[in-house]
Amino acid sequence: EAFLQQVGWALEFDLPIAIHSRESTDRILALLEPIQQDGLRGVFHCFSGTLEQAQRAVALGFWLGVGGVLTFKNSGLAEVLSEIPLEHLVLETDAPYLAPTPFRGKRNESAYVALVAQRLAEVKGVDLETLARVSSANAQRLFGKGRTAGRAV
Repeated sequence: EAFLQQVGWALEFDLPIAIHSRESTDRILALLEPIQQDGLRGVFHCFSGTLEQAQRAVALGFWLGVGGVLTFKNSGLAEVLSEIPLEHLVLETDAPYLAPTPFRGKRNESAYVALVAQRLAEVKGVDLETLARVSSANAQRLFGKGRTAGRAV
């Protein structure tokens, strides 16, 4: 109930929502799907779900936050993200947690997002400059000012 109230406020005030669903991604998607509408937008922070979950989130107009987990050897996230268009991904950090390889298990810091960017560029088959440009544009569309019905103006 509290989550849906917050989603309602986000819609009312044209604000994005950040969702850290961890082991409840299917439940969150099931709550959002019936109320999906223009203007509902946000990011699934530290996304580490399945391809089906990623596709459902993107279909709702959400971006997937990509952090250090992408660099973990057995995360399976590279395979998932290889199927999701770059226009639905944003780079992020979860400092102080989830430091990318080779710093896994140590304190994360925002400077390490460069390692995540390098790995995502490899996964998507693009150069680092393209990845940075598209991810930055995605973040601007998600969080930028001057929005109308979920679209930059």
